[in-house]
Amino acid sequence: MFHFVPNLKPYTFFRGRGNRRFDAYLLSVDYMRQHKALAKRVVGEERLLAADNGNVDLIRELLARYAGPARALDELRKKEEKKRGGYLQPGELSASLSEAYRALAEDIRAASKEATHESRTTETTQLQSAMDASYLVGMEDLTVATMTGLSMEPEYTMLPQSFYQALSERAVRFALDQQQCRYGICSGTVFAGLHAIDYDTAQLAGRLAGEAGVKGIASGLVGALRDKNYVDYRIADGALVPLPRPVPRPYLRVMEIVAGYYVGYGRATGKRLRFHGLGVGTPILLPLLSVFGDADTLLATDSTAPIVDGWTSPTISLYVDRPAPLKYKAHRIAEYWLRDGYGWDCPCPYCQDFMERHPHDVDGARRWWKSRGSPRLTRADMHRSSELSHLLPILGAPADPNLRRDAAMTRVAHNHWVLKRLESASRRAAREGRLREWVAETVDRYDRAPISASWRAAVQESWKLAQQALLSMGNVEPQPWNG
Repeated sequence: MFHFVPNLKPYTFFRGRGNRRFDAYLLSVDYMRQHKALAKRVVGEERLLAADNGNVDLIRELLARYAGPARALDELRKKEEKKRGGYLQPGELSASLSEAYRALAEDIRAASKEATHESRTTETTQLQSAMDASYLVGMEDLTVATMTGLSMEPEYTMLPQSFYQALSERAVRFALDQQQCRYGICSGTVFAGLHAIDYDTAQLAGRLAGEAGVKGIASGLVGALRDKNYVDYRIADGALVPLPRPVPRPYLRVMEIVAGYYVGYGRATGKRLRFHGLGVGTPILLPLLSVFGDADTLLATDSTAPIVDGWTSPTISLYVDRPAPLKYKAHRIAEYWLRDGYGWDCPCPYCQDFMERHPHDVDGARRWWKSRGSPRLTRADMHRSSELSHLLPILGAPADPNLRRDAAMTRVAHNHWVLKRLESASRRAAREGRLREWVAETVDRYDRAPISASWRAAVQESWKLAQQALLSMGNVEPQPWNG
């Protein structure tokens, strides 16, 4: 069963009269004391509570520490790529530069081992157990997460599979030791905190986890989503798979990693993996990832993206599930509204309530826009220094602090509402035995939506990869959740 798992906050738990709560929430050890009462209520209502290990700060520290050396290598790599006149494929980087990448990878591995020492693991496990959570995100080896965030690609490092195997084995040992209370009393099921950089390393990690008997896998996918590269190939089972055209890598990389886990675990156990993808809230990725699940086995993703996109990001964004699961930039919505008359007429209760209390002045906004020569709008036009943010407040951050917060909270609630609808549609399709058909229909709607050709191609390739992985995984037994 697919779950979108919001971060536990008062505004994600108390969603307004008539709006159902989510069935699962995530709480990091960093916020446990702040939201202890809320966590107790989640558990008391027999909802799932996922206890995150709070390692995101450690990953940020490692990224900051190694950003300089990685940037220097990246500049050299770009020069070689420019000289070749195309994207570098495995084995095409100079031997000296590959060796420099490998040396940096070894430094990162040593730093990761130092950061995730026994005393930290013990403290983290005890904080997680104090939540009385349904499942815990196990302690991780942070090497691959750091390398991914620094764009240290496999085709640059040319590291052997044994390098990634050792990292996955370390994370699996953490999970088994935590489950066996080596780090103190452990309440809740431990999901191995694994990381992978592509399909093959994920398949290896999934197989190792399955053979070791871990009860689930949790994997951080934020680094993959922040990948800014384009690729014209991928690697599967050691072979290069050419793509019809270059595509942005983030969606494809997320799908490669998750598919690899499912195939590796399924082949090792004959069972469907219980999985939690940390940091995935992009609307189209929810249907794509849900295809790996079934009506009974836990498959979850969490993300602060609906909060960041609606509130704290410089670029305000709103989610939709029609005509397809998409993320629309607020200044683009405003421009269409002013130019073509297609307004923001969202039927969700949050937008409806806000617009009733704060009606838009569309005529005034159009006069403002035309007086400036009807320019293309930018994200700056939706912020407090612009009059437009006051005229179309649901799309902006007005100068008035109370109105600004009200608008932001409305967008946050709206974005979660859309993800909840996608969650419900996925579950319904799974119950009816037509999950793959529903995902195929959703991808088709995305394909016909007004989006860039490159992102359309990325989703097409991601869907193709998912279907191939499902065939490779074969028939696997469900693993109903029993805590």
